[in-house]
Amino acid sequence: MLPPFLKHLVATLLGPVQAFLRRAARLPAALVVEIRCARRIDAAARRVGAMRTKIGIMSGHLNAGSIEGRVDADRNLRRMLSELKDDLSEMRRDLATWHVKECRGRTGARLEAAIAQLNRIAADTWAAADKLVLQIDEYDGARAHCPG
Repeated sequence: MLPPFLKHLVATLLGPVQAFLRRAARLPAALVVEIRCARRIDAAARRVGAMRTKIGIMSGHLNAGSIEGRVDADRNLRRMLSELKDDLSEMRRDLATWHVKECRGRTGARLEAAIAQLNRIAADTWAAADKLVLQIDEYDGARAHCPG
């Protein structure tokens, strides 16, 4: 048996250590959730980036003039690009709302970087889609007046 003063000393020293260990035990679970969220956001950023690449390829074809006739006579492509722009805007709004509501605007560096990257890619893709709509309008407008 320990004398009472040693028991008190051990309890005094172990109290903060135990509190630290309890906080540390919760940390990995939160870290795992944050990493999982960051990976999902990264996957969404890759999908949006792939769409941006496809838009860039189409834009390059239009700039090269390598497409015969009108590109979007029935205006379906312009409608789809408009819907893409709406979806990207909604996704960014939802992500911002989630970030404030669930994370209270504070996250770890990994999740913060994933959110910033997705926002950047989504904004670039939105701008590219908008530019492509204008290019299609010009391209089809010029070909509408051509004979043949």
